[in-house]
Amino acid sequence: MSNFNRSILLILIGGLASASTLNDAAFAQEASKDKSKEQNDEFQQAFDSGQQLTRQGRVEEAITELRRAAKLRGEKCVECFQTIGQIYFQLGKLKDAAVAFRRAVELKPPNEAELYNVLGVVLYLQNEKESFEQATAALQRAIELSRGKVVKAYYNLGFALIKSGREQEGVAALKTYLDLDPNSTEASQARAVVANTRMVDARVAPSFAVSSHTGAELSLEKLRGRIVLLDFWASWCVPCRKDMPEVRKISKTFGNNQLVMIGINLDSNRPSFEAYLKEEGITWPQYYDGLGWGNKIARLYSVFSIPHTVLIDQDGVIQATGLRGEELEDKIGDLLKKIRKP
Repeated sequence: MSNFNRSILLILIGGLASASTLNDAAFAQEASKDKSKEQNDEFQQAFDSGQQLTRQGRVEEAITELRRAAKLRGEKCVECFQTIGQIYFQLGKLKDAAVAFRRAVELKPPNEAELYNVLGVVLYLQNEKESFEQATAALQRAIELSRGKVVKAYYNLGFALIKSGREQEGVAALKTYLDLDPNSTEASQARAVVANTRMVDARVAPSFAVSSHTGAELSLEKLRGRIVLLDFWASWCVPCRKDMPEVRKISKTFGNNQLVMIGINLDSNRPSFEAYLKEEGITWPQYYDGLGWGNKIARLYSVFSIPHTVLIDQDGVIQATGLRGEELEDKIGDLLKKIRKP
């Protein structure tokens, strides 16, 4: 209803001013509800579009839609800023990601502590003196808000403190983390840094102790001092089968006490796995648990595609991932030349 028509209505009803006021208020309330519903629908459409575009990899368009959704919510959409932060993080745009996550935590959502932990990681990865200090503050806030329940924040805080030059505090934070979660996938890294803070920039290989397909012990800790090659594969994987002659060549060329090759098999059918071993003459140790993509060590190393390799030096530090053929041979050769005698 236009303002002109509303004025005419008030004149016509004369002495029923009180009644007209009530009718006008009711009209305004209904109009407000309609507008609110329209805005909510528009917000949901923009937010859903942003999520879908993200899944499609159309990240710039996704960010535009998510920003539009946030604007429709009066810049008070935690999910919008959190998703924008995640997109920027995946793109490696760490400063933009930090801005987005800060906007999210400023709204004090229920997951505020978890978001402060993520913000701390993003700031840490910027690898600048000032950002290390900011990361420390964010991670301490995560611990404070969660009353220590965001355990991973202690791990991240340890690294941020050490990089800030506060080594004793950093080691103390890492020890707290190890007390709270001694069997985590990051425990090996934490222990290595506690023992030697110079390892703070190294990628320590997650430790494991399992039995091979023949029952032999396979312990990464006990293989310290030697080069270890983890080869992730499956008999049903065509690229793996094509690559197997190269893997066999590496075993023949470097297979001695200084290089240990361990196959990590992602088959779920043991007869097929064992038949392939016999067919190809594979003699180096294999870890098989029959879980396919759920393979324990594959999950530990976050392996989502095969063939894949992880090359670990004598100190248990990951030196290369995904290398094949000549590149892998060259890298193994370089590491063996530098290997220190016990």
